[in-house]
Amino acid sequence: MKVEFILFILILMLSVLVTGCTETESMTNNDALLPGTDDLWEEGEELDTEDLGITDEQNISGDGTGVEPITLRFTQNDSGGMINAIRGDTLVITLEENPTTGYSWNLSASPGLSLINESYEKNTDEEELVGAGGTHQWQFEVAEEEEQNISAVYKRPWGDITGNETQFNLTINVIPKDKLIKANGTVHYIELEGGFYGITDKNGTQYDPVNLSDELRKDNLEIYFIAYPVDDRVSIHMWGQLINIREARVIG
Repeated sequence: MKVEFILFILILMLSVLVTGCTETESMTNNDALLPGTDDLWEEGEELDTEDLGITDEQNISGDGTGVEPITLRFTQNDSGGMINAIRGDTLVITLEENPTTGYSWNLSASPGLSLINESYEKNTDEEELVGAGGTHQWQFEVAEEEEQNISAVYKRPWGDITGNETQFNLTINVIPKDKLIKANGTVHYIELEGGFYGITDKNGTQYDPVNLSDELRKDNLEIYFIAYPVDDRVSIHMWGQLINIREARVIG
């Protein structure tokens, strides 16, 4: 009787030890998983960032905003205009000049624009001609936000300004990066007010671009775009928010 009782105790103890080891191993293999996630992902599978709420815009490389600096070029034909930019952009101003006549450009810029290069180049097809002109070029980096300005007067250095001189003026509206609109959208042809092209993003928000390029004017075209909001005027189409596209690319 005692032998049977001792065997029963030994078998019971062995059963408890085996059960404890099994539970420990199970906890070791699964303690890194969050409750309810063990059937969502297995080792070797690609993590689905869409399910985690990560958008395409957040995955863009760069400075974290998805917006990279660009170079904007201007000539005398752009005088009197207002353009948009962000900090870090480069502005290149190229103006015709002929120093042999005694005239040259007297150019100045607001403190928020940093001059990084200035050069003069003769017209290559007139190098052998006496008195041939060329182009004067200035390169500025946008260093500060808010409104900036570039102005120039074409005159003899010793002459007074009379108001009849050829002039160049450019206003730069420097917009903070966090004010830019970044979205995936679909281009649509809208049959209103004579017809125009608008953009609807994946949330249904409508945008009326003032500068959509010809190659993007295609109905149902999927694009990713970065744009400046245009808040100082209302769309004549009365459809969506006015925007000025900074850059755009076709998706897919």
